[in-house]
Amino acid sequence: MNNNNNNKIKKQNKIRKQKTFFTDRFPYITFILIIGLSLIIFFVIKGKMPLNFFSGKPATVTSESSIDIYFASPSKNQSFEFVSSNETVPIEIKGKDIENSNNYNVNIYINDKLIKTLNSAPFKFNWNPSQTGSYNIYAQITDKNNNVVFTSEKIPFAVDIKNEGATESTTAENVNINEKKSKILEKVNYRSQNGEPVFSLKCYTPPVIDGNADDWELYDKFSSFTPTILKENYTNAKDCSGVFSSCWDKDNYYFLIQVTDDVYNQPYNGNQINKGDSVVFVIDTDLEKDFNIPFLNGDDFQIEFSAGNNSGSAPESFVRWPSNSPLNSAVLAAKKYSGGYTIEGSIPWYALNLTPSDEFIMGFTVSILDTDNLESTELVISSSRQFDFNNVSTLGTLILIDGGDLQKNNQTSSTTTKSN
Repeated sequence: MNNNNNNKIKKQNKIRKQKTFFTDRFPYITFILIIGLSLIIFFVIKGKMPLNFFSGKPATVTSESSIDIYFASPSKNQSFEFVSSNETVPIEIKGKDIENSNNYNVNIYINDKLIKTLNSAPFKFNWNPSQTGSYNIYAQITDKNNNVVFTSEKIPFAVDIKNEGATESTTAENVNINEKKSKILEKVNYRSQNGEPVFSLKCYTPPVIDGNADDWELYDKFSSFTPTILKENYTNAKDCSGVFSSCWDKDNYYFLIQVTDDVYNQPYNGNQINKGDSVVFVIDTDLEKDFNIPFLNGDDFQIEFSAGNNSGSAPESFVRWPSNSPLNSAVLAAKKYSGGYTIEGSIPWYALNLTPSDEFIMGFTVSILDTDNLESTELVISSSRQFDFNNVSTLGTLILIDGGDLQKNNQTSSTTTKSN
């Protein structure tokens, strides 16, 4: 009996010892679990933080100033040997930051003078040097508010024109421009009821697109704008008027329009810029075929331009017809001032599906839309005597003409005058 009791007591003590053994070690197990979970949480958080977060060093912030671009052409110290002064230097800039974004403009400077502004890929063009010499080229990247975000290094290159002064054009010098215009008007067919044609002279040195009129003194000026739509609201030239000039080369159509407007009002962007103060080109690139056709077709273009909205946004363009989309290939610059604004730009010929040539004729009207303080257009004045956006037969006429190298001829005339 006593033996049985003793055995029971021993078994109970053994069980109690086993329970006590686990209980004694429970705090250690809990501590280990807490440490393990803490380490797991720590490494998860660390993996999501910057590498230098726990080092005490400030985190590196990637900014727009880290934009990476390079000149594919010209290369550093490259030398160009030309046979005549008509040849050009290919300019090309590469960089994934600018090629994959529409948020930047690329300003090209040669010998610290702004030569070209590009706002969409591909960032390339052909530059015609005026003379033999050494040059430095660099690019300045700006955002759409014209803030400089990057400036490249200067790339030196050289140009050697073997036959300097020689050109490929048979009309480069000694052209009587007025006589040539008269002969053209005698043989071409145009809509005389819509006004006399506007001439656009060829440029051998393209204007710098910077919003200034400095490069335009030698080109024709058109200022006979006529009220055409809502013309009952027209008061006088101070309310709304303009001076238009244009020129061309084998790559682009260039234009400058200086608008007098006593109240500038452009609250819109994008496809609504025609609701505010703006400029509109309507172009018929095949006038002969469409001479008696009143409606827009596949060879017509309606392109709208804004000097920027009331908040100071960059100038922009929009193709109302035929694509209903921005004209990203256009290069624009604008200035707004008390009493008006100026828009200067270039449109590549490929955007109009055209190859330019001397004496090429097309339908063309430039119109200025004025809104004053209203929410929509109050008045339209046009280069045509009559005009309707939906009637191509109301278009005026634009004629391209090669009048020779105006800059060179002007310099020659100035030198002759001084010597006499």
